[in-house]
Amino acid sequence: MLDLHLAYQETPRLLDLLNRWDSQIASEPAIVHHPWTNISLWPAARGATVAGSTGIEGNPLSAVQVDQVLAGAPVDARPADIREVFNYNSALDLANRAALRPDFEWSQELLRRLNATIMRDLQDDERGEYREQPVIVGGVFTPPEYQRLPALMSDLVEWLRQGDAHPLIRAGLTHLNVVSIHPWLNGNGRTARVAGSLMLMRCGIGAPELLNIESEIRANTRQYARVLQTAHGATYDPDRHSATEWLEYFAEICVNRLDSRNRMAEALATDVGLLAMRLARSPYSTEWFAVLISARLAPIRTTEMASMLGLSPARVRALLVRLASDGWLEAAGERRGRRYGPGPRLLELPLRTPELMDRFRAGE
Repeated sequence: MLDLHLAYQETPRLLDLLNRWDSQIASEPAIVHHPWTNISLWPAARGATVAGSTGIEGNPLSAVQVDQVLAGAPVDARPADIREVFNYNSALDLANRAALRPDFEWSQELLRRLNATIMRDLQDDERGEYREQPVIVGGVFTPPEYQRLPALMSDLVEWLRQGDAHPLIRAGLTHLNVVSIHPWLNGNGRTARVAGSLMLMRCGIGAPELLNIESEIRANTRQYARVLQTAHGATYDPDRHSATEWLEYFAEICVNRLDSRNRMAEALATDVGLLAMRLARSPYSTEWFAVLISARLAPIRTTEMASMLGLSPARVRALLVRLASDGWLEAAGERRGRRYGPGPRLLELPLRTPELMDRFRAGE
């Protein structure tokens, strides 16, 4: 029997949340990397996800500041805080690439690589190696002895590779078990959140950043800590603790965020329609309406847009320059670090999506 936190009860509340999730997610396509309809939302949602997860651990950068960091803009912050942002963004990139691989398989090496990426060049950077000393987490939780870590992580990988439980159950238990085993000196919470997102991707959710559960957790970290503490107790002993309350908490956040994402998608359709009317006589395609809204939400860069649109950087660069010359965008930064934000013509439009994105970033 696996010595993991896997026991839970299918309470009426939990079953209701799972059913609500299923009813909203039924029309979701299989894993797709940033379909163009999400281009306008994804960069800002990625920044909010990075800000949320690093902020849970005490990083002071706001979602707007994180957007600026990821776009290459200067930000007045400690180098370590900026490094945490870049590292977490890289870990999400690693998870996204892994999820799309046809030969994907959960492994200890993958989990180690995620932690190594999160902790690169930071204090306690152990290159993904498991800790070799006892620790007490937050002064309230004693995780398993370090001698047990290889066996426990082997159990975890075995469980990750099997089972057909509901996606929210699998993602929630992935998150809980990485946090509870606490295999590394640092970065366990961030690694757990990336691993949980990776599980969602493997269960068919193409862009967990558009859920951004991290911002809602950051908005109430005390509740997050309390529910985790209830789930794993004072010492690591899965047989004595049920994951039910944690799964109810995790599922409720996911359902709330899915509802928020869907409302933003509805607002996006309205905003794209407004832009289409304003640009009816322009040479821009419908894909560029989404790019304009993306720039309204967060700074955009040529290489990122080219990757998401499947176009050459040269073509995208030329179109961004034209949008800027027409007053729809405004360029900032030098050539290699150039980024684009909204220009005066874009700012004057009464778009709904920016207001919803601000609330989304705040975890509301």
